[in-house]
Amino acid sequence: MPENRDKVRINYYECNMTKGEHMLAYLVFVIAIAVILYVYYKSIIVALIGGIIIAIPQEKIYAKSATKKRQNKLRMQFNQFLEIISISVSGGSGRSMENAVHDSLRELKMMFNERADIVREVELIVSDYERAGIPMKDGFAELGRRSEIDDIMNFAIIYGTIEGKTSDFGYIISQTHEIIKDKAEITMEIETTISGAKSEAYVMLVLPLIIVLAMTSMGGDLMGSLYTTALGRLAATVGVVCTFASYIISTKATEIDI
Repeated sequence: MPENRDKVRINYYECNMTKGEHMLAYLVFVIAIAVILYVYYKSIIVALIGGIIIAIPQEKIYAKSATKKRQNKLRMQFNQFLEIISISVSGGSGRSMENAVHDSLRELKMMFNERADIVREVELIVSDYERAGIPMKDGFAELGRRSEIDDIMNFAIIYGTIEGKTSDFGYIISQTHEIIKDKAEITMEIETTISGAKSEAYVMLVLPLIIVLAMTSMGGDLMGSLYTTALGRLAATVGVVCTFASYIISTKATEIDI
């Protein structure tokens, strides 16, 4: 096996964005929010100050979403890994789990890439086993703790329980993979439905902004009261609050753990 390129053991339940990525995301939110506020208030000062302040919680929401997305990606990659090793150790091939895990690296690199999370984690498990004598069951258990992904934790428990204690090792691993695969398929169906609902919600959030822009561009004094009267300012503020509240609610409502 090639030398490990990355010895860092990542806690996937924590945000692993770099400071540069946090700053870039924050600046994007500042600009986007400032544009929205300017449309409603026609004031550069209000737009900039509001963008700088409101972007702070929005960036935190984005960072949390990015963490969740990386966990889901690792979950899907781990499911593919289980399919590879279940084929290797089942069907009377007689291959050991250790050899199956080691040999899976080649296929994982072809399916994903050498920098994929699952490739790095399997390399770490194999490296710990070959160089430090750490049992692979302990490696998977550690990965389960660092990822907080139920599929990985459950597999680690099953693997640690049956290792060396049954002649049906390959069959049990294969059945474990089938159960996890079925769960993954259900998860994907639910996520597809959620993505559709999310897209509809985002369209509904953008529509008021488009309407205001369209009416403003018509000229005349059609939207003049929105920017010059106290009642207009109040209406604009209500619109802004509703827009961001709807965004937060729609984001929270689609965060479903399966």
